[in-house]
Amino acid sequence: MDLNTQETSEQTIFANKVNSIRAICKNADSKEMVMHVGELDQNQVNNISTIVENQMENMGIGRGVVKRIFNIAIETLQNICFHAEKDNSTNQMTYFIIGKHQNDFVTYSGNVLPKTAAEGLMKRLERVRSLNDADLKKEYLEVLSNGELSKKGGAGLGFITIALKSNNNIEFEFQPLNNEYSLFSMAAKVTA
Repeated sequence: MDLNTQETSEQTIFANKVNSIRAICKNADSKEMVMHVGELDQNQVNNISTIVENQMENMGIGRGVVKRIFNIAIETLQNICFHAEKDNSTNQMTYFIIGKHQNDFVTYSGNVLPKTAAEGLMKRLERVRSLNDADLKKEYLEVLSNGELSKKGGAGLGFITIALKSNNNIEFEFQPLNNEYSLFSMAAKVTA
């Protein structure tokens, strides 16, 4: 997707969101490390995750931090790959950006989803964000042993894993695109 050419109001909202994140990643103390905008499939998930891991290791980041960021990246990319919807113009508007801000690494992601799904997801994320570390681990084990697969194949572990790996340092928002769809955006931060 070309962020400089928007044909619909939905594309304009999406481009503005991505450009605002890129601006954050380009100030004096920050760096944009990885960026993907547009359609996302399993091959791209594999390629992006390899790039993330290689870049982090080349920067000399400790293995524990690399592993946490890599796990967040995988879960985030898989969530996008499995759950991103196409808008009314049949565009799959997704983004995945990793920025480094001093000693923090932030994974920014976004995708279109039906407004009908946004409310349930918001409640689920608010619940996950309200849990302490011990409760997150307990929830993870409970979902792992009792989780039922959704229609798209997920058991609900992705957001719990992201919360665990980021020490529950996640933010999210749902921005209306039109009467049917919202842009779901999430940021997860890991301190090196």
